[in-house]
Amino acid sequence: MKKLIVVCLVILSLGCEQQRTPMLYQVQEQPFAITVPAKGELFAAKATVISSPVSRGGVQNIAWLAPEYSMVKKGDVIARFDGEAMMIKSEKKQNEAAIIAQDIVEKSGALNKDLYAINKDILVVGQEKTFAENFSIDDVRIRSKLEIIDSMQNTAYLGVKQDYLHWKSESFSESSMGDMSLLEMKQKQAKSKLAQLSESLEQLEIKAPHDGLLVYKANWRGEKPRAGQSVWPGQKIAQLPNINEMKAKLFVMESEAIGLVNDKVVNLHLLAHVDQPFTGRISSVAPFPKSIKRGDPQKYFEVEVSLDKQNTELFVPGRKLQAQIIVDKVKPKLVVPLQSVFTQGQRSFVYLYQHGNYTQAEVELGKANLSHVEVVSGLRAGQRISLIDQEQS
Repeated sequence: MKKLIVVCLVILSLGCEQQRTPMLYQVQEQPFAITVPAKGELFAAKATVISSPVSRGGVQNIAWLAPEYSMVKKGDVIARFDGEAMMIKSEKKQNEAAIIAQDIVEKSGALNKDLYAINKDILVVGQEKTFAENFSIDDVRIRSKLEIIDSMQNTAYLGVKQDYLHWKSESFSESSMGDMSLLEMKQKQAKSKLAQLSESLEQLEIKAPHDGLLVYKANWRGEKPRAGQSVWPGQKIAQLPNINEMKAKLFVMESEAIGLVNDKVVNLHLLAHVDQPFTGRISSVAPFPKSIKRGDPQKYFEVEVSLDKQNTELFVPGRKLQAQIIVDKVKPKLVVPLQSVFTQGQRSFVYLYQHGNYTQAEVELGKANLSHVEVVSGLRAGQRISLIDQEQS
């Protein structure tokens, strides 16, 4: 029992001694490189874009798609669209055109009937006026003055009525032409829409323009086309990439994007072939970060990388990869952990450990990576510094 108590006391004393041991880091020169991690995928620098037919039939539904990453020959069917909706629209337009044609026939018959009645009235009034003018007797020895005046008034009335009927005929002709023109315009529009639908029905299949590897294109949500999906006219749905010239598209977190400029060396490896690394160089960097996943607030800089060597067997568009961008090459430098450097105002300092005491030592910093920072001045190799803030310990 006494031995057990002694052992426990020894262990407790050792634990307390270990707790009193300061957390120190010995400054020394070591190989130091600044690298930025990235993730992304391969893509073809050149590709033939395949879009849905540019027609005025509106949204179309995909009925069938050829397997992705399959080799297609020129003329092979890549996609088929559902034509049932367009066929229904075409039938409706045919019925609409037939109804308009019947309306034209009925309207034309009614207008001709009314015009015939007006022309007949003009003929009758003309005959009455001619008779009144030719057989009017204005001899007071034969007829009384009242009868003569009444006859003259009747002739004048027939003349005014004849002028009115001529005006009515002209006005009716103009209005009837307007009504007929409106119906003919509707008929023309229906026929034009019917012709567009017929053309769209003939474009229900998309065929490969040349031989190549079929790769479907993702939309802004990262979704690729699938059977049953609706697409707009002219929407990009696939491409036939030139796999002889591949590039890498990388995404770097906004908080880790340091020193991203053209021509920086990039080490890459495919997730499916981690044992076969390859290299490249940055060819372009997006000016602004953006979100790459729906609902994810984290933003990334898009970086394009030109590959040093091509491998048609290994490099396939869409294959995922990881990369390390070499911002600064490996060099022996005096470096310390980032957690050991503290700032106050415009000055940076570390807690220098000497003879059991800590003193603040101001340092000038250089480049930094995600874990360490270069010390340009203020420290020398062999010195020891604290890894924690001594003022808060």
